[in-house]
Amino acid sequence: MKNMKKIMALCLAGAMVCTTAACGAGEPKESSKEQKEGGKDSGEKKDGEKEKLVISCYLADDSQVAVREKYIDQPLKEAFPDVDIEIKMYNDRQSLQVEVAGGGGPDILDLDGPTDVAEFAKAERVLDLGPYAEKYGWQDMFYDWAYNSCFYNEKLYSLPTAFEGMVMYYNTDVFEENNWEIPTTKEELEVLMPKIKEAGIIPISFGNSNYQGAVDWLYSTFTSCYGGPEAVKAAMEGTGKFTDSAIKDSLQVMVDWWKEGWLGDNASQSITNEDMMAFFAEGRAAMMINGTWASNQLLATYPDCNWDSEMLPEDKEHGPILPFATGGGYAINANSKNPDLAAEVLNYLFTSLDRHYQSINEAGYQPYPLKEFDLGRLEGMDEKLLDQYTLLMDAQTNNQIGYCSWTFYPSEMRVYMNENTDALFLGQLSLDDYLKESQSYIDAAREEGAIPVLP
Repeated sequence: MKNMKKIMALCLAGAMVCTTAACGAGEPKESSKEQKEGGKDSGEKKDGEKEKLVISCYLADDSQVAVREKYIDQPLKEAFPDVDIEIKMYNDRQSLQVEVAGGGGPDILDLDGPTDVAEFAKAERVLDLGPYAEKYGWQDMFYDWAYNSCFYNEKLYSLPTAFEGMVMYYNTDVFEENNWEIPTTKEELEVLMPKIKEAGIIPISFGNSNYQGAVDWLYSTFTSCYGGPEAVKAAMEGTGKFTDSAIKDSLQVMVDWWKEGWLGDNASQSITNEDMMAFFAEGRAAMMINGTWASNQLLATYPDCNWDSEMLPEDKEHGPILPFATGGGYAINANSKNPDLAAEVLNYLFTSLDRHYQSINEAGYQPYPLKEFDLGRLEGMDEKLLDQYTLLMDAQTNNQIGYCSWTFYPSEMRVYMNENTDALFLGQLSLDDYLKESQSYIDAAREEGAIPVLP
């Protein structure tokens, strides 16, 4: 399934790290020993040969590759001259999955997040990183919510590659020209949106014609912000249900806004993600619900657009909530002939902080969810981005954390919701049936011990 969020975040903003390298191998894992004893190509280098490591990356154009090379490839080449690195680009996740299922694939898999990783883990296509976590102390490096989300069946299968969340974007020029005030509550927003529509402007831009799954940006936001993170967590942990009134009411709000034309102008199924961004940036829409990754595209593609981003106008019962996510997950392919080398590469990525801060400051990369992350190191960067990162950090400090589906929902549940949310908007599926079916995936995941860990 093509993940447009990933392409927008990783490519247009210079990508969260697509390429990496390291030298030397640590203590061999049992799986790598078995591979060597099995008589197949062990990946061992001959005299004079460099060790080779292959890393997956989503397709990028020449300009995007150039940005990646400046902040990732070249520094790592200088640091690790003894490793032969091949960066293999994929058009979509499915082609990568097919290659891995066939017994091949890159050593390091750059996946879309914990729910995506869980599908590979369930099929035993990725390695348990527990021994490496103990060796390198990874459990102490990351924020607990991000690190714990990477477990499946009580085993660590990935490391979180980005710290992101869902926010409301405001075209400040549109608001100033029409003398509208930015709403701070859901009630104020619902009073404002009919006025915006009457002015011939789309209240909230949205489109998913070229990536149906973008609806998860919406239902993740509405369930967390207007259903409440407590209700979502209760449903996942079994002390509540996804069919409970809090979640049902929040999704009914989402459906109602769409039907009113406030969200996507009743045409989101024929609007691309690119059109969605253009409508907002060019003033044809006043607002946009999107992830923090979208800020990079706005700055790069629409430098003249004046905008601000905040947490979604709050429901007074729950207060301000920012749905959190890890933007991706690095996993080690179970087929890898060099898992120890791959683990060393991953460790380098998350400990070369000078390089990482430079990539954030100069290219707008999303920050790693590291406890050591220091906002003070970002001074001098674009103010809008700095404000957004500060918003994320403050929400975390104040425990205003909501739950994005690509990090905190069972993978099969997310697939179902992504494929059927448009049917809700179009009146082809009842909300009760949608919720009942979603709950069935939670029940199945709980039986399998595959429920993600929610903070």
